[in-house]
Amino acid sequence: MSHPAEPYKHTSLPTATSIRLLRIDSKEFINDSTNNPLITCSFKTVDLNTNPCYHALSYTWGNPYPADNEYFRPKYDEAQLSFTKYDPQESNCAIHVDGKLLSVSRNLFDALCSVPDDAWARNCNRGNSKKTKAHAPLHWASISGDEKFLLSVLAGGGSVDVNVVDGMGRSGLSFAAEFGRLGIVRILMRAGANREVVDGEGKMAVDYAKENGHGEIVEILEAWEGEETQVRAGKEDLRTPLQLADGPQVWVWIDQICINQEDLEERATQVTMMDQIYRKAQYTLVWLGAEDQYTRMAIKAIWKIDLAPSDFQHSEVTPYANEGKDVYEKSDIPFISPEEWTALAAIFLRDYFRRLWVVQENVLSGTILGYCGKHEFPWREFCRVAQLVYFRQLLLGRITSTKYINSQDAVVGIESRAVSLVQWRERLDKGDEAAVPKEFSLESLVFDTWTFRATDPRDKIFGLYGLLNRTGQVKWRPDYYKSVEEVYAEATKKIIQQSGELRMLSAAVDCSLRNIPTLPSWVPDYSMTYTNMMSAVYNAARGLPVYPIKPTAWDVLGVSGVKIDTVLDIGNTTHGPGDQHMIFDPRWLELLLLLPIKYHNGQTRTEALWRTICGDQHVKGTLPAPAHYGEAFRKALCMMVSVIAKNEIKRAVDNPRLPPSLKAALGRVRNMWSTPPMSTLKAEDIEFDFSEPDRNLSGPQHRNLIYYLFKLQCFAATEPSPFTPTLEQVEEYYSSTSWEAYEKHNTIVLPEECADFYQSVRSRYGKRRVFVTSKRYLGLGPASMQPGDEIWVLPGAGAAFVLRKVDDSSMRMIGEAYVHGAMNGELVGGLSGELCDIELV
Repeated sequence: MSHPAEPYKHTSLPTATSIRLLRIDSKEFINDSTNNPLITCSFKTVDLNTNPCYHALSYTWGNPYPADNEYFRPKYDEAQLSFTKYDPQESNCAIHVDGKLLSVSRNLFDALCSVPDDAWARNCNRGNSKKTKAHAPLHWASISGDEKFLLSVLAGGGSVDVNVVDGMGRSGLSFAAEFGRLGIVRILMRAGANREVVDGEGKMAVDYAKENGHGEIVEILEAWEGEETQVRAGKEDLRTPLQLADGPQVWVWIDQICINQEDLEERATQVTMMDQIYRKAQYTLVWLGAEDQYTRMAIKAIWKIDLAPSDFQHSEVTPYANEGKDVYEKSDIPFISPEEWTALAAIFLRDYFRRLWVVQENVLSGTILGYCGKHEFPWREFCRVAQLVYFRQLLLGRITSTKYINSQDAVVGIESRAVSLVQWRERLDKGDEAAVPKEFSLESLVFDTWTFRATDPRDKIFGLYGLLNRTGQVKWRPDYYKSVEEVYAEATKKIIQQSGELRMLSAAVDCSLRNIPTLPSWVPDYSMTYTNMMSAVYNAARGLPVYPIKPTAWDVLGVSGVKIDTVLDIGNTTHGPGDQHMIFDPRWLELLLLLPIKYHNGQTRTEALWRTICGDQHVKGTLPAPAHYGEAFRKALCMMVSVIAKNEIKRAVDNPRLPPSLKAALGRVRNMWSTPPMSTLKAEDIEFDFSEPDRNLSGPQHRNLIYYLFKLQCFAATEPSPFTPTLEQVEEYYSSTSWEAYEKHNTIVLPEECADFYQSVRSRYGKRRVFVTSKRYLGLGPASMQPGDEIWVLPGAGAAFVLRKVDDSSMRMIGEAYVHGAMNGELVGGLSGELCDIELV
């Protein structure tokens, strides 16, 4: 048998509303192998306005597994699961379409091979398992009188059960008779429905027709006796077998091959239509990818949680934790083993839930069927379980799936992306009545989908247009001729114009962290899977007038602002969650010595420090940070100074200039402070002596244990109860508290009461650095900031910003900043006359 070698070339679509649909004509499995069968297909072109019968496929183009996950990748390696077949360079999958060869991705090829032909029929024969009535699609069609939908159900193939009954034993014919759906009755009878099905109350369809006065239906049902008797409705013989057109399972729309990806104009047109394509599909089939060692167990866990007698969300169970059976029994929840939690995590982390396009595909689709390999995946139940697990963690006040989250990733619930799909779907259906209502705006969608990915980074924006087109008055159309820089810049300006404020600028992370370094400095990198807005909740320009952005070129943002300060000195930045500087950077002590003893807002400078490194926010984002964070800060520093002491004492074996013990170091420091000149200095003298960068003990020779302790004593000598530890507190902690030394790449172990404070610091201080300004304000700013950079406030932006001059009229935005004591307009009083126009480039 010869096979085509000529590559398939798409022909132009005849109209702006035309789409291509694919039909699988045959699958030829060689020697009973399921690997790389010969798949023969056909294309047809239809006009979407004619309401064709088809289904759509929702999937990910690349590797479907969580292949880059630090927890699961070794597990897959142990199971010898090869990922090379998903590499574009390695994959050479192709299908035969209209006698020619069409290349497809490996994951799509797997879907075409694995999804059973009777997937639609299986769905039609099954009801809602959570409800005792358990209506199947045929029942809903019979109740509503939707003849077109009924025909699509019956066209599902020979395995569709026209007599399927619900939990009460009632058939579709029974409901059609009760509600007087004459057309439905005729269709069902011609399709072979059994009029003599008796339900749980002992009634047949004709009984319901009689009770509700539907005489014509009674006449048809009672006349339906004997093989030779004709039953007519007008000229129609109701015994003539029903001739059905192709059911929705026959033709499928798949973005990868039904769109000519090389034709940018067609691509843009089809993307603009996607809201209609998914909305008009009879169903959407979600393909999660081939099964793995976790699939069966994950499905088992889903059913356990979904069918649990009690509400999982308000139970005593901690998701993903290794808890005893007694915890589950107490909550009346079926026991879920650690292995089952891991299996469920493997599903949540599949690449499908990271693909941006699946958002609109799920939100806009009516009926959704799920498959993972050959296993039917209970999609509706899965969505419910994702919400239960997600909201259970919200009630607990912490993310409990952290062991499955990569060390460099944002700490968000691994089920949050699946929950986002459910929530936006509900918002579309219910609007303001949704459980968590939110406006269908570009800004809302961008933030809710930030953790998703797209192969083409422009699709992080274009992939939202279908939802915006479904809900708004303005038609959004992608333009693939534009660069990613222009697409992102225009999207940012659109968000700013629609919101009437500049808070979106806080989403632009430090340039050293970006995936796309060529973006204008003020444009957020939407291709990243996280952003970290620290200070947008504030109003540093409070009281200043807000002006619209100025008309400029696409890569320039014209704004009004006022300079409030200049960067004098900076601390170190961090390099990941295990970095020691995350909880204690010795440079903080040097920067703190530059500040006045009494800070600008009346606080002590050690209080200003701990409030600065957490942006003066509670871990949940409320303002200001609670007072007990100060005590947590002191305990954390006690531990970190103890770690430094232990490590330096180890080095003292080879370096006699280092103290041989903490006791020896403390003795030397106490001796310095008990003898002149230190013993004679007043608080204001100490402040003055160390108040300049060349006098604040910041040289390399001053960065050791003895000088760290000396600097701590500077604060103890100038504050009645500093939030940095005293020498006595360090000594007590070192000698009497059980603590674990910091080791590179390990998680910092802090006292439990420090957890909230540390999480607040981690979420804001990470990849940023502490700085001091010329006016002696303490702040937290972007990693790339330098001494000499300027601090500006921009009315309408919320945060303060670090800007760097390019020329007389233009500046680069280095990033947002938190300036302690200046975030609510304290430094802009009377400065409205100094507002000036600047251009951010």
